[in-house]
Amino acid sequence: MKFKLLIIISLSFCANIFAQKNISCSDMNYRDDVQTVLLHPKDFDFNKPVINLNNMVEKLHLQFDVMVDDAPFLYYTFIHCTNDWKPSDLQRNEYISGYFQDDIDNFTFSFNTYKNYVHYDLMFPTPEMMPKLSGNYLLVVTGENADDVYFTRRFYVVDEKAVISTTMPRYPFDLNLGKEKQEIDLDIVYPDLFNSRADQYSNVTIQQNGRWDNAVFGLKPTYIYPEKLSYVNNAKTVFESGNQYIRINTSNFDNRPERTRTVYHDDNGYVVTLFPDTKRNTVAYITDEDLYGEKYIYMELAGYDATKEADYAWVEFFLQWPQYMLDKEVYILGAITDWRMDESSKMEYDPQRRGYQKRLLLKQGYYDYMYIVKDKETGTASLAPINGDFWETNNLYHIFVYLYDYLQNYDQLIGYKVIRSH
Repeated sequence: MKFKLLIIISLSFCANIFAQKNISCSDMNYRDDVQTVLLHPKDFDFNKPVINLNNMVEKLHLQFDVMVDDAPFLYYTFIHCTNDWKPSDLQRNEYISGYFQDDIDNFTFSFNTYKNYVHYDLMFPTPEMMPKLSGNYLLVVTGENADDVYFTRRFYVVDEKAVISTTMPRYPFDLNLGKEKQEIDLDIVYPDLFNSRADQYSNVTIQQNGRWDNAVFGLKPTYIYPEKLSYVNNAKTVFESGNQYIRINTSNFDNRPERTRTVYHDDNGYVVTLFPDTKRNTVAYITDEDLYGEKYIYMELAGYDATKEADYAWVEFFLQWPQYMLDKEVYILGAITDWRMDESSKMEYDPQRRGYQKRLLLKQGYYDYMYIVKDKETGTASLAPINGDFWETNNLYHIFVYLYDYLQNYDQLIGYKVIRSH
């Protein structure tokens, strides 16, 4: 009976998911009651959600909270996407083995928390629903009504064929781009390279940490040799270095957390106020460990299960700034805000306090964050005006290699590599 129901729901769901308003192939929460979405390989909490096509025993681990008292029935599916994150032209049966949709039936209710929530947990792929092809995928979680989309998250299925070699010179090839920038040079080798029409059918994506605003898509080789593709002397692979992420730790409300001014409780639950942040672009670079902008949910006290016993708190951020910037907007950047620059992460200027402020609802844990400035006219964003720009900064660079299969009409993901800048 369950599988018959899933077939009926799947057919109606798949027909027009992208015809719905504002649905895109991006990491997005579509409901305000969805919080703390985590998607990583099983047992690797800080890794990008990449799984190997030829080893589906490996699982991706999805966790999230819904801020409700009763557990709604939730379902998930996934959609194949192009290398630049648009829906591919494939039919579902071409890239999914088994059912097109399944339910998320592993959930627990919060325990001894001021804010009630339901915690959901899913390991996938499962034998009932398995990706058949490599490439980019979009995970879609919905309610019983397919129009009720809770959230979407990107993940990857890689068929390892390419060998990726990287170097990072001390200075970019063009010093006019800035002496403190980080340049990524690549050499890529894969089978039958010479006959693959690499200039037409290969594409490379480079992502710095978890950022999408400065990610490079559709990168083409600078030189094509019989034995390799070379990506050098390209302004697209020169990135702003930035600075180390700032951190907060709310894992223990009783023992005042790191960088915290006050912790108190009101009718809406816990409130954490942080000490004001100041700009760092005028001080020397300081080496410090961070999580490359990620977050980790845990409780400091032993014997507690953070998935259901960690509470939520309104955390108040404040950035000292002498005056309002008319042509700029300030956002909080990192996994703390799902790497998005929208209303959920945008800060407001307080002329009385002379600075930008923002309140975020966060589950207890450890969070990296950074302030970023976005130009209203161009839409480009920069860390430098607030945080500085230092070549010594430790960043992660995620490199994805795609090869278009013109016979089957989809972008294969044939290589993935993550490197540290230092």
